[in-house]
Amino acid sequence: MNLRLKKAYARLKTENLDGLLVSLPANISYLTESISRDSYLLVSQKGNIYFTDSRYTEEARGFLKSNARLVQSNGSVFKCIAQACIKMGLKVLGFEERNLAFAEFSRLQQFSEGKFSLIPTHNLIEDLREVKDASEVAKIRKAVEITAETVKHIRKILAVGLKEVEVVGEIERFIRFSGASASAFDVIVASGPNSSKPHHLSGSRLIRNNEPVLIDMGVEYQGYKSDLTRVFFLGKIKVLVRQVYGVVLKAQEKAIKAIRPGVEMSVIDKTARDYIAKKGFGNKFEHNLGHGFGLEVHEGPHISGNEASLAKPGMIFTIEPGIYLPGEFGIRVEDMVLVTKKGCEVLSGAINK
Repeated sequence: MNLRLKKAYARLKTENLDGLLVSLPANISYLTESISRDSYLLVSQKGNIYFTDSRYTEEARGFLKSNARLVQSNGSVFKCIAQACIKMGLKVLGFEERNLAFAEFSRLQQFSEGKFSLIPTHNLIEDLREVKDASEVAKIRKAVEITAETVKHIRKILAVGLKEVEVVGEIERFIRFSGASASAFDVIVASGPNSSKPHHLSGSRLIRNNEPVLIDMGVEYQGYKSDLTRVFFLGKIKVLVRQVYGVVLKAQEKAIKAIRPGVEMSVIDKTARDYIAKKGFGNKFEHNLGHGFGLEVHEGPHISGNEASLAKPGMIFTIEPGIYLPGEFGIRVEDMVLVTKKGCEVLSGAINK
C-alpha cells in the first residue's frame, strides 16, 4: 500500500466517508502511481478496487501490485462498482463532483438499490497532489530537461519565412525524438501581432523579420508535464518591444524572489502585478501570474490575486507575467519553480531567456 493511498484514507476519515469513487484520470494515476486509462478507482479502507475493461487489464496487472484489486468490467462498469460497494458494506460513498457526468451518477445511484448514499466531494485528491514527492519532482525535472533541449533546437532552426504551424510540427517531432510521449498541450507559436493573443491558435502566418515570436510549449514525460514560454526575436528589436520585454522579465524576477514557504499566493501575484502597473502596463496584464502543474498542465496551487493559500515546500508552479498590446505584439516569460525549505528553485533556470 503506497503512502498516497494512506493519505487518501485520512481524507476520507475527515470527510466521514466510507469510500471514494475516483474518476479523474490524473487522480487515479496519482493514487496508483501509474498512467491511468479508461478506468475508475474505488478507494476504501475495506479495500481498493481498480475497474477497467479487457483492453487494459493486462496493462493494469503490471502496475497495480498491492495498491488495488483489479476488476474487469463486463457490461456496465457502474453496476460493477455498485455491487462492490454493497458487498463491502459501504454506506456513504463520495464521488468527484466535477468529474462524474450526471448520466453516470444516475446509473450508479440506480444500481445502488438504496443501500449506500452518494456524496459529492471537491478536490479531495487534488489537494494532496499540490505537494510533489521525490519521484514526481524527478519526472518533472526530466520533462524540463527535454523542454530545454527543444528550446535549444528551435532557437537554431527558427527563421523568417517559416509558418507558425511548421514550427509547431518541428517542436512536436523533436520532443518525441528526445524521449517525451507527447506535447503537454497544444503548442503555441505566435508571431508578430498574433503574440498579443495569450492563447493564440497557431496558423499559416509566415514569420517575418523584425518581430517577436512567442512560443509556449511543454512536454509530457511518464505522465508528468512541463510548461515554458519564451520570446524569440528575428532581426532588429523595436524600442517598445525591448522596453516591454524588460518590464516582464523584471516582474518575473521580483515575483520569484518573493517565493518562500508560508507566503500567500496572492502576495506573489501582487509583486509582479504591482511592478507592471508601476511601469504603466497594468491594464495589459489580465491573466493570473501562474498555476500548478504535474499530472495536469493546470492544477493547484493557483497563483492569483485572490488566492490566500500558502506556498509549501514541494509545490511546483509557473510564474508567467505577460504584457499584451492588441494588434501589435505580446510578451510573456514563463518559468517553473519548486518551493524549497528556504525559498524556491527555478527548475527551468538553465533555459536561456
